[in-house]
Amino acid sequence: MSGAVSAREKIVARDLSLTYVNESSQSSRTVLDGFDLSVREGEFLALLGPSGCGKSTFLNLLAGLVPPTSGFIAIDGEPVSAARRKLGFVFQGYALFPWRTVRKNVETGLEIRGVKRAQRRSEAERFLRLVGLLDFADHYPHQLSGGMRQRVAIARVLAYGPEILLMDEPFGALDAQTREALQQELLDIWERSAKTVVFVTHSIDEAIFLADRVAVVGRRPGRVKEIIEIGLPRPRPASIRHSAEFVALRQRAWASLSSELDAPRERVAESLAESLTGA
Repeated sequence: MSGAVSAREKIVARDLSLTYVNESSQSSRTVLDGFDLSVREGEFLALLGPSGCGKSTFLNLLAGLVPPTSGFIAIDGEPVSAARRKLGFVFQGYALFPWRTVRKNVETGLEIRGVKRAQRRSEAERFLRLVGLLDFADHYPHQLSGGMRQRVAIARVLAYGPEILLMDEPFGALDAQTREALQQELLDIWERSAKTVVFVTHSIDEAIFLADRVAVVGRRPGRVKEIIEIGLPRPRPASIRHSAEFVALRQRAWASLSSELDAPRERVAESLAESLTGA
């Protein structure tokens, strides 16, 4: 697959905002404000930004887990509430059922949909083969490594048959070596499945290595500050991380992101100076 994707917009968010209101303390907190983003069909888009900027909140809005305070969000032109079956969600935590085998965990979504037992088993084994875990189908989650459990979680979502994968820092809790190995596996799976992926991460390298485009989100209340086109060829070997093009993209992303990280420190420094001078 090349880096080019369809120009058709799969996901559209316009002037999206979300404010949480605490009625007991009569306070409010705005997480997103004026958030605009389009995701193309078949695209791998990464959301990159500081902690608390609303990246995961956007995924929750997209999944229909919380309603927006204002603005517009749609999938294939339909309101999110009408399109939820098109979505699959992979969390940082594996969220596997410890009492079910790997195969039965992967069958969960199909079981909920009422798919017959023989077809469930066949589909589960197909996706376990895809993620390289068919030999572990009869194991339980506690018998697997962290990386293997995350692969089971990905297989479970893929078996459900979503058009869009929402991934909220799925590799964040893994060691560096396992994380890089799973990044490569995820790209291999994505290139074969042609899914649309929205991937939240704090890692600049991870965002650049995986994505067609990186949306840099500013500090809370979050909004998209910059869209960075990642023109690196596909497929992407691990060695591409050392290329001049990759390094240049990393520097650009860091320049955009660092200004969002520095602003709070500047405010702290100003406050400290005022306190020391008695201003």
